[in-house]
Amino acid sequence: MYNDPTIVIVIILAVMAGGLIKGTIGFGMPMVALPLIAFAVPVTTAMILLCAPIFLTNFLQIKFKQGVSSYRFLPMFLFLVVGLIIGARLILEINLNTITQIIAVLIIFAAVINCFGFKINNNINKKNERIITSFIGFGSGILGGLSTVYGPPMLAYLVAVDLPKEKFVRTVSTMYFIGSFPLYGSLIYYGFATKQDLFMSLLLIIPALIAQQIGTKIRDKINQKQFRNCILVTLVILGIMLFIKTI
Repeated sequence: MYNDPTIVIVIILAVMAGGLIKGTIGFGMPMVALPLIAFAVPVTTAMILLCAPIFLTNFLQIKFKQGVSSYRFLPMFLFLVVGLIIGARLILEINLNTITQIIAVLIIFAAVINCFGFKINNNINKKNERIITSFIGFGSGILGGLSTVYGPPMLAYLVAVDLPKEKFVRTVSTMYFIGSFPLYGSLIYYGFATKQDLFMSLLLIIPALIAQQIGTKIRDKINQKQFRNCILVTLVILGIMLFIKTI
């Protein structure tokens, strides 16, 4: 499969497109790259190919050298992992289409509401936020275990609390980095990855990093309002794509 230059070019371009979006708004690599790669290879293979690029691009955007900026969303991340583990076990028992459609509608609704300036950072205390984010994290994990798509509900909440763009990127990258361990670990454990797939995934780090750096430069040139609008538009598109996928 990887001996076909056309397939390899499609994969590289898809990863670069995902890396560009990732660098610009802090997320979106699998959303952009996965469906494009899936035109050339099976979807499970496409998921494995993105494993190394997603790990590394998220790791770099966390910026550990700057220290942990806040433990505010730690409960959400912990319950995300629990939900991912449980969701992986439920995949054969639940009607995924119905769940995905509900999530898609909620994402679009949240994004549209946020377009009108809805914010919740001043309307909720820390104790209640921990409870709310724990439920969001757990629900996102269940969805992710069933479909590998776990970011949208948490992204919608993070947009609503109106984090500064650099803190938003670091928080989202932490979310995806933590979630990647149980998600991709289970795919590898259940035999979806070959040695060739994993080696190719490592090679794809190069185009992913190049595109991410370009996206980062774009992010540096846009203000907070433009950044927020880019995220909201991306969420709406993601919601529509999820909904169409289930029809």
